[in-house]
Amino acid sequence: MEEQFSIVEDITDPSLMENILSRLDEIQLEDEEFMQILLSKQNEMVVTWDQPWYQMANCLTRPLDQSNCKETAMFRTDAICSDESKKIHKNWKKFQKNFDVPNKPICLARWKNKEKCRSPSTPEEFVRRFVISFLARGLERNLYQVHKHFLNRYGSLNKGKYWKYEENAMEVCLYHCPKNAVIYLSAVLSREPRGIYKRLWQMFNGKPERKKLKWTLQLATKFLKLLMEHSGETVVDNLKQKKFEKSVWLKLEGDIGQQYIYLQQFWQDELHVQLFVKADVKINKLRRKVFKTLRLYPYKVWTDIRWKEVAKHFADGFSHRFLYKICYFLVFKSINKLRTHPLEEVIIHGIEKSKLVPNKRLKTLVFNENKELEIIKYSNKMLY
Repeated sequence: MEEQFSIVEDITDPSLMENILSRLDEIQLEDEEFMQILLSKQNEMVVTWDQPWYQMANCLTRPLDQSNCKETAMFRTDAICSDESKKIHKNWKKFQKNFDVPNKPICLARWKNKEKCRSPSTPEEFVRRFVISFLARGLERNLYQVHKHFLNRYGSLNKGKYWKYEENAMEVCLYHCPKNAVIYLSAVLSREPRGIYKRLWQMFNGKPERKKLKWTLQLATKFLKLLMEHSGETVVDNLKQKKFEKSVWLKLEGDIGQQYIYLQQFWQDELHVQLFVKADVKINKLRRKVFKTLRLYPYKVWTDIRWKEVAKHFADGFSHRFLYKICYFLVFKSINKLRTHPLEEVIIHGIEKSKLVPNKRLKTLVFNENKELEIIKYSNKMLY
């Protein structure tokens, strides 16, 4: 497709849409052939291993209902980490070898049961459920979680920046088949539907503008007062653990004239910490403590880190986003492929680099009696 859509002079040309539909037919045929191979192995698909109760559900596409659960053994609820992802891939290789099927997990991830009965007892749903059950072996995960990860890892191979040929194909498909454009594009571009929705919206509406705001004490005071007003709070300390509805941020967006997502970042990354950490904090010392805390967990790569868990080791004034930010911006330029780099090496590098960069102090603020923000210096040192 890259060659066909790298240059598109006229999106109304029907032959361009025919190219997309032709590729879609090839994909659907490949997926259906793979499903037929699985169906031919159905009689061999017998569960011979012990399954925990949470891996016995009949539905792969709905979260596990625990409302009437009396079981004591529970499954993990955090995001699947790199070790678990490797285990799933290892189980796939075992499945492929044991059942002599092609190494095409993408076919199962893309396959849609649209024309057939979706009852769990149908052959198609049986074999799909068996494969996911096989992949879940040895994991403290339910089938819904493993299925969702499987679709994300193998069904959407392309991530990140959209190339020009992809955008051209999106314009062509949207012009000729607007109703099914996202479904078709997700298959032929191997991307997640929600990412395509977002990119289409940006293509025709433009990306949200981020105005350059200089966050002075005066502007930060205005922001804080409006946040309290729209959230119905009269005491600043009540904001520490408060979760704000989107409607609150949209009102702030209108009042300040900045996209609400950037206002959220200012609150979580900066002002929250400056208000609620009431101690003298040296940033580099804090960084070293965060890096050392990461060793308390079985994280192997950067994407394994659960920052909300890490934040529990620090004073509750520190937001998890602030801890993430001070560590990420210290190492991301100096470590190639940070997200997949061995985490222990990242930790060592981060600790050593924190000894070489300027050691700034956290600027702390207080909302004074005149209801204005002012800088305050605490004499007590932060204890780690």
